[in-house]
Amino acid sequence: MEVKIIRLKASSLVETLVSMVIILIVFGIGMLIFVNLTKASRSETRKSTTEQMMLWSRQLETSGFDGNTVGESQQDSIKLSYQLNEVEGYTDRLRLAVYTMSEEGKVTDSLVRYIENKTEGGAQQ
Repeated sequence: MEVKIIRLKASSLVETLVSMVIILIVFGIGMLIFVNLTKASRSETRKSTTEQMMLWSRQLETSGFDGNTVGESQQDSIKLSYQLNEVEGYTDRLRLAVYTMSEEGKVTDSLVRYIENKTEGGAQQ
């Protein structure tokens, strides 16, 4: 009776560990790239939102408010809202707060500016 020896080809433990290290390094580099891209995307979105708020607040300031103390607008898929309040102790100033709203109605960003009160009652002291 003859015993047949079958030789299986397999990788050694060292080869397996080396391949796992290479895979982990590639995966780590991919994760770093992904994180940097998402941060850059959020940064660009925030810049765009801030620019829209500044532009709209300047438009409101120059065109006037027509007696409205609150208002909303939709510009470039960004929902903007404003509130106008008198500043206590300063009759010549108004507090203009501009907010960006998410689709759920939550405030995602805000901008507060103090502008000159151009109404007849506010200009007198």
